[in-house]
Amino acid sequence: MIEAIKKHSADSKLALIIRHADRDKIPAGSFGNEVLLNAIGINNSIRFGKELMQHKINCIYTSPVERCVQTAHYLKDGYKKEIPFHTTKALGDPGLHIADDKLAGEFFLKYTFDEMYRRFMLGETIPGVPSAQDFETKMTEFIKQNTIEDGLTIFITHDSLIAFYHYCLNKVVYTKENWVNYLSGIILKVE
Repeated sequence: MIEAIKKHSADSKLALIIRHADRDKIPAGSFGNEVLLNAIGINNSIRFGKELMQHKINCIYTSPVERCVQTAHYLKDGYKKEIPFHTTKALGDPGLHIADDKLAGEFFLKYTFDEMYRRFMLGETIPGVPSAQDFETKMTEFIKQNTIEDGLTIFITHDSLIAFYHYCLNKVVYTKENWVNYLSGIILKVE
């Protein structure tokens, strides 16, 4: 991610949409919201913050799920400068990729995320999940409304939201072989 950021000029408005740092495995049959960062995730968040020190960070927006909040705090520790910080359910719990968390949650627990993702890419209806077009519109508007200054605005979220959004933007398909890694995601230049 750092090398990709360097390809942009300092006066670019960049949205960095990243997955939280490393965590332990989510128990089967669970949403995993209670799973926190592990020691590797804490260290990687701090290191990532240090790697970003040469860049201007305007603000961090994060899912309220605790591992995302932890990622933001440890990233700020590594960055060593004050950064405004906001939690928002737009990025998780439930997230803009979920229209009805009860319906989507029931579907997720019954069929798993793999089936949700497959149906999303095929344009099939998923209970509690907006269409790809509706989600892309809402997510893009959220990013544009909050990326208002030159430099980086960081959005810390979950792999599922990134996978859905990246598919909407560029038809990027994630598989087990190229899944969204921790502290990776999408860099968008906001015009």
